Order: sequence, then C-alpha cells, then structure tokens
Amino acid sequence: MLLGGSSAWADCTPASANNVTATCTGATVNQGAGAPGTSAGVSGYGAGETGITVDVSNGASVTGNANANSDGIVFNSGTINNGAGASITGTKYGLDFDTAHVTNSGTITGSTLGGMTVGTSATITNTSGGTITGSAYGIGASSATIGVTNDGTISGTTNFGIIAGTATVTNNAGASITGPIFGIEAVNTATVTNSGTIAASAPGGGVGVGANSVSVTNNASGTITGGLYAINSNAGGSVVNTGTISGTSAAINLLGGNSSVFNAGTITVTGGLFAIVFSGSGNTLTLAPGSVITGSVIGGGNDTFQLGGTGAANFDASLLGPAQYGGFSTFNKVGDSTWTLTGSSVFAGAMNINAGTLLVNGDITGASTTTVNAGGTLGGTGTVNNVVVNGGVLAPGNGIGTLTVWHGLSFTAASTYMVQVSPSSADRTNVSGSATLGGATVQAVFAPGSYVARQYTILNASAGVSGTFGALVNAALPLNFSSSLSYDANNVYLNLTLNYALDSLSTNQRNVANTLTNFFNANGSISAVYGTLTASGLTQASGEAATGSQQATFNAMNQFMGVLTDPFVAGRGDPTTSAGTSSFAAGNGGSTATRAERDAYAAIFTKAPVAQVYDPRWSVWAAGFGGAQTTDGNAALGSNTATSSLAGVAVGADYRFTPDTVAGFALAGGGTSFSVDNSGYGRSDLFQAGAFVRHKSGPAYVSAALAYGFQDITTDRIVTIAGVDRLHAAFNANAYSGRIEGGYRFVTQWLGGVGLAPYGAAQFTTFDLPAYAEQALVGTPAFALAYTAKSVTDSRSELGARGDKSYALANAMLTLRGRLAWAHDFNADRSIGATFQALPGASFVVNGAAQPHDSALTTASAELRWMNGWSAAATFEGEFADTLRSYAGKGVVRYSW
Repeated sequence: MLLGGSSAWADCTPASANNVTATCTGATVNQGAGAPGTSAGVSGYGAGETGITVDVSNGASVTGNANANSDGIVFNSGTINNGAGASITGTKYGLDFDTAHVTNSGTITGSTLGGMTVGTSATITNTSGGTITGSAYGIGASSATIGVTNDGTISGTTNFGIIAGTATVTNNAGASITGPIFGIEAVNTATVTNSGTIAASAPGGGVGVGANSVSVTNNASGTITGGLYAINSNAGGSVVNTGTISGTSAAINLLGGNSSVFNAGTITVTGGLFAIVFSGSGNTLTLAPGSVITGSVIGGGNDTFQLGGTGAANFDASLLGPAQYGGFSTFNKVGDSTWTLTGSSVFAGAMNINAGTLLVNGDITGASTTTVNAGGTLGGTGTVNNVVVNGGVLAPGNGIGTLTVWHGLSFTAASTYMVQVSPSSADRTNVSGSATLGGATVQAVFAPGSYVARQYTILNASAGVSGTFGALVNAALPLNFSSSLSYDANNVYLNLTLNYALDSLSTNQRNVANTLTNFFNANGSISAVYGTLTASGLTQASGEAATGSQQATFNAMNQFMGVLTDPFVAGRGDPTTSAGTSSFAAGNGGSTATRAERDAYAAIFTKAPVAQVYDPRWSVWAAGFGGAQTTDGNAALGSNTATSSLAGVAVGADYRFTPDTVAGFALAGGGTSFSVDNSGYGRSDLFQAGAFVRHKSGPAYVSAALAYGFQDITTDRIVTIAGVDRLHAAFNANAYSGRIEGGYRFVTQWLGGVGLAPYGAAQFTTFDLPAYAEQALVGTPAFALAYTAKSVTDSRSELGARGDKSYALANAMLTLRGRLAWAHDFNADRSIGATFQALPGASFVVNGAAQPHDSALTTASAELRWMNGWSAAATFEGEFADTLRSYAGKGVVRYSW
C-alpha cells in the first residue's frame, strides 16, 4: 500500500514495474481499486495506480510493460513535469488521467492511441523542446475541457493533433499542431490563437481547426491549412486573420449564422470555388488593409460586408456582388482606415460609413442609400446614391475634387461639410436632385499656394438647395482674408474677402493694402503672397526706396547753385578795384570799408597803388563740394528715414563786364547716393552745367542763375517677404534749377566794421523722373514695381543776412564770412506712383520722407586772397529743422587776371 509522505517509485510499486527514477508524494489509495501491486501487475503500468492522486516530477523515463493496455502513467489528478530529455511512454497512452496540469519539455508518447488522454480537464504546457504524439491523437479529450499552450510539437499520426470537448489553444510561433483529419477538433467550442502551424493534410477530409463553434485568431506568422477546410464550424464563430489560411474545398466554412471573419492577411482556396462560406444570416466579413482573398466569398443573403482595419488600401467595387463577394445586403465602412473604392458596383443594399474614411472614386449608384454616421467620412471623385450625412463628414474629392450624388443629399445639424480650397479651385459636390443643408457646419481647409480666388462654388444641386449651412469654420485661412457663405437657387458659394487691418496701418501701408484689395475684388483672384502681407510686408512692398532719388537730386542742385552764385567767391561781391585791391581800400562814395580798414589795407599795398577804377578781366575757379542730409520719416504717413550724400567737382569762369556786373558759367561732375530705411538704396552719376549774372548798384545787388543736371540713376531693393528678392532699376533723369537773389550791404560801425548784407532769394528746382520699371536680379519678380513718370518742382524762398569781416595780412587779405537765414520750401512732397508689374492695374502712391517746409540755414566761410591774383576759400553750410539735418561744404580756388 502507498504511504503518505515522499518515497521513491520503488516504494510505491512492485519491483517488477519500477523501471523509473522519480518521486511520488501525497499519494492516496482508492480502496476500491485493489492493492497497488495487483493493479500494476495486471495492467502493466509503468507507474501510478487507478484511483490515486499523484504529483510527479520526471527526469528520466517511465515506461509501461509491453502490454496492449499499458500506460506510461495513470492517475486521477495531479501535476506532471516531464523534463527535457525525459520520456513518458505507454503502449496505449503516455498519460492517462482525469484532471491534471502537465508541463512537457521532453517526450510523451502513446503508440496505439494517444500521447495523453484526459477524463475531465487539463492544463497543458508543451515547451519548445516538447513533443506530444499519439497514433490516433496527440491529446485526446473528447468530453473534457483542455487548455493548451504549445511551443513544441503536438501530433496525431492517423487522426487528430488535439481532440477535446472544449479546447482553448495557444500555438506560438515555431510550434505545430498536426493531424491528418483534424489539427484541432472540439466537440463544443475551440478557441485558438495561432502564430505557428496548424494543419490537417488528409486530401478531401482534413480540417485544420474544426468545432461546433470556433473563435480563431491567426496572427501574422500563423498558418492554418486543411485538406478540406482550414477552419470549419457547424454553429458559426469568428475568425481574425493576419496570417495565412488555406483550404482545398474552402479555406473557411462557417455554418449556422452570426459568424464573422476579419482579414488582413491571406485566405486562399486551392481546389474549390469558395475561399469563405457563410450560411444562415447575420454574418459579417471585414477586410482590412493587407487583405488578400483568392476565391469567392458567399454570404447567406442577409449578411454584412465591411471595409475596416487601420491604414489605407484600395478596393475594386466591381467585386462586390457575384464576381467575388456575393450574398451581402449591407456595406459598412468601419475602423480608422481609409479605403478608396474604384470600379463600378452592382451592389444594391444599404451603405453605411460608420468610422474612418471611404473615398469613392468609382460608381456605387446601385446602393439604395449612403449614410454617413458620426465618426465616418465620405469623400472621393466618383458617384454615390442618395446620401444622408447623419452626424458624419462629407468631404468631396481626394484633396481637391468633385463628388457626384444621385437622387438627393441631406445633412443633419450635427454633420460637417468639409471642403479643401486650393489657390485656384475648391472641393465641390454636384447633386442630381435636391440638397437639404440642415444647418450643418462647413469646414474650409485652405492649402498654401500662389493664387487665391474670390469665390468658389462648393455645392450645386440641379433640383435646388433647401435651407442653409450653419457655422463656417476655417483652417489655415491665409492672413488678411475672411470667408463667408452665400447661396442662390442651385448653388452654395464660399466667398473670400481680402481685409487688411487698415486702422492699424500707416498711409503708405494702407495705399498698398487698398490697391491689393481692389485688385482682388476686381479680378476675383490674387497671389497669396500679396494677400498674406503683414504691416512690415506692406512696407517692403511699397517700394519707398524710389522716392530717395528726389531729395538727393534737390540737394545736389541746391549745392551746385550755391557754388555757382556764391557771393563769397573772391571778387564777386566787391566793388571794382585794381587787381588784388580790396574794396576796403577804396575811398568814400560807395566804399564799404572803414577808415581803419582802408589804412591797414593801403599799408600792405603801398607799392601797388590803384591804377584804374575798372579792369575788365576773367577769373577761373575750381571748387570741390559735397555733403550729406538725413530726413526723418513720418510714422503716420509710413515714410521711413531717408539719407543722401553728394560729392562733386565744379570748374568755372567769371567775367566782369562792367565795374558793377559780373557773369560766369560752370560745369560739374560727381555722384550721389541715397537710401531709405527698410526699403532700399540707390546711386547716380551726375553732370551739371550752369550760368549766373550778378549786378551791383551801390550797396545793393541782384543776382540770377540757371542750372541743368543730368543723372544716370540705379536703385536696388531687397525684399524678404517670400524668400530674398533683389529688385534693380536703372534710368536717366533731368533736373533744372533757377535762382534770383537781391540784397543790400552796409558796414556797421557799432559791430566793429562788420559788413552786413540782408538778402532775399527765390529758387526753384524741377526734377523730371521718367517712367521706369524694376527687374528681379535675384528671386522672383512678384514685388517688382513699375514707377510712373513724374515732374516735381520744389520752390524755395530765403530770407536772411550775410556778414563779412576782413583782416590785413602780409601780402594777403583774410576775410571771414557767415550767413544766417530762414528757408521755406513750398513743396515738401516726395511721393511717387507705382504699379505691381505682376498685377496689372494695381497702382498706388508711396510717400517718401517729406522735406520740412521751414528750416534754418547757416554758413561759415574763410577766404584768403593774395596779391598775385590767387585766392582760396573754404565754406561750411548747414540746414536744420526738427526732422532735417544737412551738412555740406565746399572749397574754392580762384585765379583772376
């Protein structure tokens, strides 16, 4: 009799049957089964006893006697751990038990029936090194409930790999379960998860997985094959496949109704017509991206065909029907996937888009209704029938395109109509019938691009539009645009309005914004690069740099006129004397010198008395002149600070016709440069010519001059709105100036003999700008401007006084002079007209930094005149106002003979 505790098998069984090295613990004898020795001897068990409970760890081998009824181990319940390299072998069964947990890493074999037989239930783990085999079956449990996790091999050489009442099987990658008739057979239910191989190879009769009801998940590495069916169920079930399923007569045979197949792998029939057979009603076939089905699928007539899964794929709608997928009355789109339908379908049932996106690029007008429920999106460029958008999204096109709807379209308030808008077109739905809008939301999604249209037709209904849409929601609407919807009897329009925030813009910016808005409204479209301009972009687009040449030219002509008519140039403002004799040596009667000055000057020139009171003579002179000016911009006007500079050389000749009249001419050459902050820069090569005349009557004088200027001008702008564009222009321009001045000079004894000459002057400068256009040297010409011709005249008046004081030096006379005056410019405008070359007719005016109307003029000069007829003078001039700072200078060398 077996005793409690732990003992060797030799202590539990007769010596004649102890061909083992193992342990038996906690064994209890079933008194009705007889003594251990008797039972073991009669049946020939290698170990164990009927009617006992065992806990076995086997590291060697257990073998039943060579008897037709011998088993490796027989017991009621317990735990079997058959280690690696160990074996349990019986002629009839390797293991014979009622209830147990078995872990096998070795070999369990039953040579005439099964590797193991289970009476009630078992949990079986067959590891990667384990093998469970039997002649009829690897594991047999026709009325039992078993759970199998297999990483090794389970096989029945003549019938079943596994047979059970209810089976739950996990067959992992690299594992196999095979039997000629059934890989797995369950009398009731088989729940199978397969990543390895399940096969039943008997031609015309093998079933990979068979049960009254099945639940099979065949993973990506899994293969299920059958000589008849890969999967067969009498009462239906479910199959989820991402691997390979193949059968000869049918791959999957699900009878009884309410079954489902989800396929993202390969299902193939090799010898018959049908890859999948459904019977009854309520069945569902779902295809996911990656699905390949070779052979037909037949439904029961009231079944559902679905496109689902995740990812994206195409489906030929012509296959939905007798061609391949027949017997389905409902079509559903489910899952997060995007499916594109092509081809023409004869399917006549209802279509429902419940989740994800269905793009119809084919023809499914045979469908009775097309319903887009919450979570679903219908799009594409094909033709659909009788569409009801019930909380879902209608999004015509694949990107930008047109969807055609037969027999009417209606929206519920919770629905969305999504249209994508490109620079030149938009999604559209054409309805053959009526369209009921139902207050649905319109979502407009704007793509980037070159052109934006003013109006897009987004829906047309041949039988009329009923109601209106609700909210309009925009995505990626270009800056400065607003959108709205409008309707007529048969159409819905999406309208765009170009709206810059004018209240926050300067005058220059508004001028550009207004012309762009007007162009958009007049032409119906505009490049998005214009429509999306910010305030700084509007400033760059305005081309203000072109205004810089105006003030630079006025400064250049003004300085040349100053050189030409300067009364401080030696001899021009003096009474007639002999060569080298100053007016300060003259006597009374028109003399402007004091007695002390005359005495000092006469003392210097005691050896050169005045020979005559009038000498007609020439004098020639050369002068270098130049300067720089800065004029502040105006924030409200939008003008930016402008700077300009000038450098030139003039040569001239004067001739004294009478003691009181002198005239002369001059030629000058040089260059200017100018720039406008945030806009650009330019330069010019300059040529000037002029003539003057001056007449004196006692202490009074009058002078007049005319001058001409020619410039070869270039301008450059760097625009960084859409990349980097360098815009260049070159043109020639002319300028004309005239000046008349009158004054009265007297000597002030109370100021120590300083000569004062109050004066008044009037001057004009006319600048003739031609029409010219910019070219893009770098980048695009989107912002290249064409400028209109312009003739601008600036008239100026001056009121002020000049002063002078002379000092006698050895062989020379030093004279210091100065001026202080007020100038008034009548025309401060520095604007110019411009047109975007890429937008014909889009013209505007841009204002440059304006010259202040009133400014103060200052001059300081020093002249040194020698007895030999040579003289030299240096002059500094300044012009100042609250927004103006100008500094200029000139140096003059003169020779008289």
